[in-house]
Amino acid sequence: MTLTKPTTDTQQTTTTDVNAEKYLVFQIGNETYGVPLLQVQEIRTYTPATRVPNAPDYVLGVINLRGNIIAVIDARTRFGLPPLPDEESTVVVVAQVNDKTFGLRLDSVSDVMDIPIEQIQPTPPIASEATQRFLNGVVQVGERVIILLNLREIFDIEALSQLAA
Repeated sequence: MTLTKPTTDTQQTTTTDVNAEKYLVFQIGNETYGVPLLQVQEIRTYTPATRVPNAPDYVLGVINLRGNIIAVIDARTRFGLPPLPDEESTVVVVAQVNDKTFGLRLDSVSDVMDIPIEQIQPTPPIASEATQRFLNGVVQVGERVIILLNLREIFDIEALSQLAA
């Protein structure tokens, strides 16, 4: 993002590179997470997916999104949390990863925020190696710690592509 100060005829234009990215911020359980907004195609209310035989337990199934069949995964199950019943705040974030479209069921979405890249810290080594690959880093915004996710790793792209086919 670039900010330009207003100028007079005698001033030069001053440009400041803020170097921030927009993230969609949401909740899964008691934790706050974020994904790059550029990967988000849309946010939809959750509608039950058609179950696919022999799919991993975190895959809810597939849905028809304007003529395209996409796989939907449950973020809670993927992160090892117990699934919740469908609620009004339950949403599906439709995301684009490696030119493929997938759905991610979340507890709720809270907002979109600019996160300065220099404030993103590496993930602490407290998570298991399997969980660590889902994470891109953490950032503190006010009192909240936001865990930034790596959608490429969360969506097992090869497995989910086969389901949608």
